Amino acid sequence: MILQFNNSYLEKLFEGKAVPGKPKYSSEVITKFKKTILKLKIADSLNEIKLQKGLNFETLKGNLKGFYSVRVDYSYRLILTVDKEETVTIAEILTVHDLTNHYQ
Repeated sequence: MILQFNNSYLEKLFEGKAVPGKPKYSSEVITKFKKTILKLKIADSLNEIKLQKGLNFETLKGNLKGFYSVRVDYSYRLILTVDKEETVTIAEILTVHDLTNHYQ
């Protein structure tokens, strides 16, 4: 699975780089975020992600139509898009857009 970021703040968090200002997320949420990103990276396909019940992969509706989400923990979700790259083999590209509190 090819994974890329459309959010530089989240990319820096994942890479362990310093981010300016007050942290947006607790250290516990950041740890779970990193684990979720690693699960997405090692998955061979979108179907494999869908089979992991803990991720709760789902298609979003309304203002977020065209986006997908996976669960980071009970409250937080990663907002993603899925694209296909057609080279010798078709690879799926996940783009991370945001990490949101699902219940706010």
